Amino acid sequence: MADKYTSDRNTVGTLLALTSPSIQVPEWQRSYSWDNPRVEIFWKDLLNFSNRYPDKNIADQEYFLGALVVVDAGGKQLLLDGQQRLATATILLSVIRDFLKEYKADAAGRIQQRYIADIDDATNTTNHKLTMNRYDKEFFQREIQEFPAVEPAPVPKLASHHEIRAARDFFKKTFETEYTELGRGEPSYRWALRIQDVLTNHVSLVAVRSTDEDNASSVFETLNDRGIGLSTPDLLRTLLLRRANTDAERDEIINLWETILAIEDEASVQSFLRHYWLSQYGDIKTHALYREIKQHIETKNVESLSFSRELGKAAALYHDIVTATEAEPDLRRPLSAIQMLGAASLLPAILSAYSIEDIEGRKRFLNALVATFVRHSVIGSLEMSKLENIAFEVARQLRADKAFEASISKLAAFVPTDDQFTARFKTARVGRRNSARYVLREIEHAIRKTKELAVEETDRVHVEHIYPQTPPATDKWKDHDLWIDRLGNLTLLAKRLNEKIKNEKFPVKKPEYEKSDLELTKQLLKYADWNTSDVNERQEWMAGFAKDIWKVA
Repeated sequence: MADKYTSDRNTVGTLLALTSPSIQVPEWQRSYSWDNPRVEIFWKDLLNFSNRYPDKNIADQEYFLGALVVVDAGGKQLLLDGQQRLATATILLSVIRDFLKEYKADAAGRIQQRYIADIDDATNTTNHKLTMNRYDKEFFQREIQEFPAVEPAPVPKLASHHEIRAARDFFKKTFETEYTELGRGEPSYRWALRIQDVLTNHVSLVAVRSTDEDNASSVFETLNDRGIGLSTPDLLRTLLLRRANTDAERDEIINLWETILAIEDEASVQSFLRHYWLSQYGDIKTHALYREIKQHIETKNVESLSFSRELGKAAALYHDIVTATEAEPDLRRPLSAIQMLGAASLLPAILSAYSIEDIEGRKRFLNALVATFVRHSVIGSLEMSKLENIAFEVARQLRADKAFEASISKLAAFVPTDDQFTARFKTARVGRRNSARYVLREIEHAIRKTKELAVEETDRVHVEHIYPQTPPATDKWKDHDLWIDRLGNLTLLAKRLNEKIKNEKFPVKKPEYEKSDLELTKQLLKYADWNTSDVNERQEWMAGFAKDIWKVA
């Protein structure tokens, strides 16, 4: 093992300027992920170090930034660990370059050529000192490494692109503030040169170098186990690309993972992978997920490309499920309900349901899932882990036997009975606003005995507390906190009315309730006053609809 590694100390400037061939982030490595707090810590540490050794006192001082792993792989210098730090240093150098240009264009050009990108005049090609992975490569080059910048600016498409731009914007804002305070001109120029000197000549790393990519990849996984923080998607993508049979397969896997990673705007990729696995094999804890998938792939010798294709298809479906993107109204409605209720524990079972070509069975099953969640969690306030256990088991069972009715029966046996549910509904409190809106919406539909969707839009219909959340001290009820979120104390109100009567005391609201289009709100007109007895009476009336609205089987 020892013979396969060497280690030496390098400054950031040496790594970027003298590593030959220049450094590349492997295609299977994770994308740029430093958020603003991490970038700010990087900057503050650099600045504090500089201030600790003013002027020439810094001559023999170093700030140690940690270790990185580099693999010399057939004429390529692959950066297995350390890309976040080197990428952030490059982003900072690009900002220093742009601000130096204000006073001395030659100085900016020297930073560009030495540390960011130079041009081979013989071949007229650009050599980037750091090349990011495929997902970030083009954006990083256009956003950071091109000089002068070419318009229009690149459009960020992935979360990593937004982080790259946010890091650059942070440094730009910091430099703009300092330049303004120093009056721009030569003092500002000298300050920027000082920051460049500290970063390139006094910030050092220990570079662990290897000529064995597979062995170094094992280090990559070991670093994750020891707390470096690589995620399951990072590690899984690494594993699949390493096991790819050909360059063509690797290219297709990279493209497929670009699609998978693109769901991050609407859903966590980590959550998707866990929910996908749960729908196939039952419960698995997040911290063990990668090891479980890896063991499955290696034990069964699963082809990387076929597995990635399956994941890509499932990711597109998962995105549609979590966003309730469904053309069939009778399926869109329960998906929308799950979205409103925040019922993520049901997603593996829904993935399983969509693997079966029985649309009517799928409708019954999704409605049963929603009813189960409402009975057990929203109204019952029962132990969530028990619901997760049954939901994950049903997900696995359904995918295996494709029997909707058997799964629905299992849910029906699990949930509170009609009598238990009705009794609990009479005193239930629902503090989560979207969950309360959903419950009231369904009662409104039951009162009308129709399926109008007039109360669907959350930006047009608000949840209104009849007895207010912040009443005057003289009007505050005993046990205030026990009453404000009782379902009997909540109603739905159009946004225009909600804003008009905000913080008014009932029954002053009564004329406005009369203007409401919602039967649930008009029903309040029967009350001359509003007190705890009225809350109980109204909630008991609402409870009479509950068992039929949320029927599992």
